[in-house]
Amino acid sequence: MDPNLNFVGLAADGGFAKYCVLDSDLVHVIPDSLSYEQAALTEPAAVAVYAVRQSALKAGDTAAVFGLGPIGLLIVEALRAAGASKIFAVELSPERQAKAKELGAIIVDPAKEDAVESIRRQTNGGVNVSFEVTGVPVVLPQSLEVAEKGGELVVVSIWEKPATIHPNEIVIQEKTMKGVIAYRDVFPKVLELMGQGYFSKDLL
Repeated sequence: MDPNLNFVGLAADGGFAKYCVLDSDLVHVIPDSLSYEQAALTEPAAVAVYAVRQSALKAGDTAAVFGLGPIGLLIVEALRAAGASKIFAVELSPERQAKAKELGAIIVDPAKEDAVESIRRQTNGGVNVSFEVTGVPVVLPQSLEVAEKGGELVVVSIWEKPATIHPNEIVIQEKTMKGVIAYRDVFPKVLELMGQGYFSKDLL
């Protein structure tokens, strides 16, 4: 892991300027088949693709995504591209639920049912990999609990305040919990997936 991990636009480096001079290895050519509007999703989609690629997910595995904001929806799409057999999407917003349903996700509304119990019941014990994308403290233990024994939780959110989990949920169940930030070397893959119809600009 690079201790100086950074990207253009994070600091005062011209990321929002009309023109910006960069090293050639930081620039990617937009295929003629993609519009500028579509290509603008490359950066957030890269966050999602990187999160899925850094996870233990294998084709045919089950997954849960807690939070269907822009990154959460893109993770649902990245999971679909990675071959997840079932994707459970936990979200309160009806509009975001509808978007995830269009992508083939199984909707779990925490306002109507216990999300952890519902997903455990539908998977006979939990998903292979869970993704936390809300940054809401109460959701962190839920997203950990929904992973099966030996399963994994990937934390994608950036947090404004501490959150609490019970360490025995990791120890006794032999689960793995990891965090991801940004992306690394995935822009070309994202552009390829866009060319195949994934990460449509209409997704968000």
